[in-house]
Amino acid sequence: AELRRDLEGLAGSRAVSDVHEQLLELLGETDTAFRAIATRNAERVECRAGCSDCCRARLSITHVEAALLRRGLATLPDATRAALTASAEDPAREMCPALNDRAEGAQARGPAPPERDASVNDDRGDCQVYAFRPLICRSHGVPLSYPGRVLLVQPERIDVCEKNFRDTPLKSLPRRDILDQVALMQRLAAIEAQHGSEQNLAEGERVPLALVLRSAAQP
Repeated sequence: AELRRDLEGLAGSRAVSDVHEQLLELLGETDTAFRAIATRNAERVECRAGCSDCCRARLSITHVEAALLRRGLATLPDATRAALTASAEDPAREMCPALNDRAEGAQARGPAPPERDASVNDDRGDCQVYAFRPLICRSHGVPLSYPGRVLLVQPERIDVCEKNFRDTPLKSLPRRDILDQVALMQRLAAIEAQHGSEQNLAEGERVPLALVLRSAAQP
């Protein structure tokens, strides 16, 4: 609901399209499921505002996620958008360019209190596009299920952030505490296919997140 309000509040913006409504629904459901798992397993989950270990990657995203992100970027202050563009253009940067420039130092200080708003841009390495982040950023951290590499021997593989569920056998978890990553990605793929058809985009093509952020400073 908050993400939808942000997008609908854009000055002179178009109405949120049907395909974006579907994406917003998927992202919202993923957020709800993540929070429920984290709440039920509070003593096992170390995810906190300011922790950016899982952001040490150069991500690519779907076109429909990129379109939503561009609309979100338009809501940010000029200075923030300029900083995002500069980060995205830095070839030596190892952190996701959506993080502020002080993220590296934040690791040594540790995470901020969990009640703090994770979308705030401060010196702890927070994501500056948190409200508009893609699906992969919303599901990472809690246990995720994938098809096993050898189906007859291992029909399912469960992965989780190395900081979470450290002393818990993942196979012992109830199903409600495991996100089905395949189902999430299949829903995203269906939404992307509809978006691609409407926009005449190449099937299966992805967009580097840094490429979207490079244009952040443009009006």
